[in-house]
Amino acid sequence: MVFLIFGALLYLFIDLGRAKRESERRNDALARLVDVLEHEQEKLRVRITLLEASPAAAPAAQDAVVAAPQVIVPAPQQAEAATAPPPTEEPSAVPETLPPAVSGLHEVAPEPPPPPPEPVLAPATPAWLLATKKWLFTGNLVAKFGLMILFIGISFLLKYAAERFTVPIELRFAGVVLADIGLLTWGWRIRTARRGIGLPVQGAALGILMLTTFAAFARFHLLPSGLAFGMLFTLTAFTCMLAVLQDAIWLAVFGIVGGFAAPVLTSTGQGSHIGLFSYYAVLNAGILAIALKKSWRSLNLLGFAFTFVVGTAWGVLKYEPENYLSAQVFLTLFVCFYVGIAVAYADRQAPRLKHYVDATLVFGTPILGFGLQFGLVQHMRFGLAIAALALGLFYTGLALLLWRRRGSNLRLLVESFLAMGVVFGTLALPFALDQRWTSGAWAIEGAALVWIGLRQKNVLTWSFGLLVQAGAWLAFLGAMAQLDPAQAAQANIWLGFLLLTAAAFAMAINFREAGTGGGERASRFTITSNVFLGFAALWLLGGAWGEIFLRFNALASHAPNLLVVSAMVCALVLYVIAAYMQWLVARAFAVVAQLAGGLSLLLLMGSEMSLDGGRYHAFAGAAMIMAGALVSSRRFYLLDAPRYRTASYLLMGWAGWWCFGPILQIAADWASDFAWLPSRGADYQIAVALTSILFARLSARLAWPQLRWLSTPCWLALLVQTATILYWMTIDRFPGPYRWTAFLALWLASEYLLHFWQARAWNLSRPAMKLLHLVRIAGPWAMIWHVGAELVGNWLYGLAPDQTVVLASAGWQVSGSWLHYLPAWLMMGVLSWLTGRSRRDVWPVQPLARWHRIVLIPLGTGWALLLALVWNLRQDGTMAPLPYLPILNPLDLTTGFAAIQAVLCYRMLRTGFPGAPSAGPRLIDGLPRAAGFAAYGWFNLMLLRTAARYLDIDYAFGALAASQFVQAMLSLTWCITSLILMRRARSLTPRPRLWMLGAALLGVVVTKLFLADLANVGSMARIVSFVGVGALMVAIGYLAPYPSRPADPTPVPV
Repeated sequence: MVFLIFGALLYLFIDLGRAKRESERRNDALARLVDVLEHEQEKLRVRITLLEASPAAAPAAQDAVVAAPQVIVPAPQQAEAATAPPPTEEPSAVPETLPPAVSGLHEVAPEPPPPPPEPVLAPATPAWLLATKKWLFTGNLVAKFGLMILFIGISFLLKYAAERFTVPIELRFAGVVLADIGLLTWGWRIRTARRGIGLPVQGAALGILMLTTFAAFARFHLLPSGLAFGMLFTLTAFTCMLAVLQDAIWLAVFGIVGGFAAPVLTSTGQGSHIGLFSYYAVLNAGILAIALKKSWRSLNLLGFAFTFVVGTAWGVLKYEPENYLSAQVFLTLFVCFYVGIAVAYADRQAPRLKHYVDATLVFGTPILGFGLQFGLVQHMRFGLAIAALALGLFYTGLALLLWRRRGSNLRLLVESFLAMGVVFGTLALPFALDQRWTSGAWAIEGAALVWIGLRQKNVLTWSFGLLVQAGAWLAFLGAMAQLDPAQAAQANIWLGFLLLTAAAFAMAINFREAGTGGGERASRFTITSNVFLGFAALWLLGGAWGEIFLRFNALASHAPNLLVVSAMVCALVLYVIAAYMQWLVARAFAVVAQLAGGLSLLLLMGSEMSLDGGRYHAFAGAAMIMAGALVSSRRFYLLDAPRYRTASYLLMGWAGWWCFGPILQIAADWASDFAWLPSRGADYQIAVALTSILFARLSARLAWPQLRWLSTPCWLALLVQTATILYWMTIDRFPGPYRWTAFLALWLASEYLLHFWQARAWNLSRPAMKLLHLVRIAGPWAMIWHVGAELVGNWLYGLAPDQTVVLASAGWQVSGSWLHYLPAWLMMGVLSWLTGRSRRDVWPVQPLARWHRIVLIPLGTGWALLLALVWNLRQDGTMAPLPYLPILNPLDLTTGFAAIQAVLCYRMLRTGFPGAPSAGPRLIDGLPRAAGFAAYGWFNLMLLRTAARYLDIDYAFGALAASQFVQAMLSLTWCITSLILMRRARSLTPRPRLWMLGAALLGVVVTKLFLADLANVGSMARIVSFVGVGALMVAIGYLAPYPSRPADPTPVPV
């Protein structure tokens, strides 16, 4: 395989000269052919001129034109009898010289009329296409599909045979290489004529060669590592050479990828890192050489990525302290390489007025280089500081050198290098000083840079100031994380918080002043100022809370109140800023500060302080927050402005959260010590119901309609309580008395509130009203299932022990299915009652009677039908102690009750009462048809249950399917049904669909015999099955074909 690859490369070099000579030879031949054709064309033109000048030419042409329509086509028999064409007269010789008279006559004679144009015929469809279409879509389709299945079976057979014969791996690789060499040769030969195809073909061929080499080395161990590495390197160099010769950047990229991946793919883990990085240095030198001639950015980025990714991987996995010197040399060399590549790229791009600064290389090289440098010198004292300072001096000196050499031509690159110098000079501070000192210095530096940059309108300067300010914040947070509580309490960290607050507030003011000029940038400055104002408030509140947590016990009785007070003070400062500076966003931050205080209070109330009653001390603070929010909401409401109305709603919601959250919970906890109810849950639910009624009446009394929304938590609590009870029932946990008391209180309060709202024309949104009706009606209706099962179980099984023994000795048994049947019948009865109430539009469905008619009641009816379907499929109808009777057993009675409800629902949807739905008539009209199918299915299941009961067969699919009597019964039933359907379709008005339905049912009877035969098929049996079924279908198709439609004898004109 090695010789094949190198032979292919040598062949390509030789073929280049041969292709050139072949191209020249073909060009000469084409030129000679063109000369011959031009000479022959000139001779024909002269002869035509002489013929047109002949005296007999015009009459002969005219006679020919006149006689043309009179040509009679001979009959087919006559045409077949003709054996030779009729003799034709040879034209007389044309004299070489013409008399003057003839020449003059030629000059004045009119030209003969042109011959009539030949009729344009419509393009005929190819015969093979017509034959294929006719073969596919006409004739015996069964036989044709049989041929297709037979073909699939033969393909399975061929695959089966191919899997049992193996080819040596060497021959496989040789075949792949030979085919790939041919592909590469073809791509090279069409490189000029079809460049868009030739280059991708070459790339694919070279990629296959690389992958083949790697697979032969790594997967099959056919090549040693050294030879595989040499082959990959040779392919890389050859790929890059082809890229340069053909000016194909992506081919060079492909080659570089292969070059960088070659040592990684062929590595055995025993090589030297010096050899690896020396090889990478050679590749990077090649990239630098290419960068001096061509602006191939993607090539530069790939080399950059491979160099630093592989270097980082080696540093993480293989680096040892004794490798420091060599690693430092190679790291410095690679950084210099890609700094030089970035400069070369900018130097070539700048004269073209293009984007000449490659940001990835300009900024990525120092960042990654310094990151690797961190791993090398992190254990040295001041190592990082010296490295950062050295890198800063290097970039600063390089910027000055480029400015002196190239001036303004590379201004952006110079500014970028200068910025990197300033950045790394700034980074030297934290590596040499304490983090708190660093954060303070950076905060002042960042604010100053922002001020200078905004005044000078220098984007880079104030952007760097933002970055420095962020670094100050991170440094301060890092310093705080290293202090324990005792050290932090003595360190006066509040001074640091105040310093960061002042710096952030100063930057907010500077950006706000810069944003007063208008325009897109001004709007961005305004947003930035708002962000820094938020950070200033955050630092202020964080400092206050930090001091509270450091100097007081967070679980003490006064700690929650101190947190709330500090949040209120921060909010007050923000309100002052908003009023004094007309800064509207400060009002929003003030609200956020209040929210933060409330959240902190909630967190402390939910902590361990609740175990000893400590959160009772926070009741006053929570009440103060709620009262203040309500007063603020009332004042915003009286201002009567849209934006103030929105704020009023938000504040009222905040007050409602505190009222129905902490305040009522604390009150319920306190009341549970004295109330007669045994659970806090019931106390809280009753408190929610009473408070909701209180808010509703206060809203009416104070003429404050907005306050009515604080009565809606009663409905939300009803939703939660209903969902909780239903969930407990699903996990077989029957709720206790307190749960039912709470549910009853919430349900009664919700009914009162619903009537109260409707009496005062307080409208809910339609989705909310629908959800409320769903909870208050569908919730109790769904509870009937479990409550009824509990009551029926207590009635059936709640006997005394002696009574149970007597009944058991007498053979008395009671089926457990009664626990489900009786509640289901009750639920269906309630559903029928709701159907009647919805038709009269009265309580409890008012004012959404129409929605109940078209949504809830049909859904309940669907549940009843689905329940009947599931029970019909899973139960056999036996119900001890009652004997089984067809139709009169509880299962069939349940089906009958569900059918009655379905009829009631259908009549309700079908009749034209007020509010009846007008949409979906096709769906409603199709319900009887679906009911017919369902009834037929129930009839079959009833027959199966009856047969299983009286023939002593297990009511299971396997046992029923194994019974010949059941099979015969089903076959006879289905056949009789098909007979009835097809007879009815023919006796009345022709109904082909009904006839086809009967035919389909007959097909089911026939095909059900073949399903079991194909169920247990192995690999060889699958082949036999496909071949046998295909042959059988072909036989059926030819022995009993479906009659095709006769062809239309009328020809279709073209």
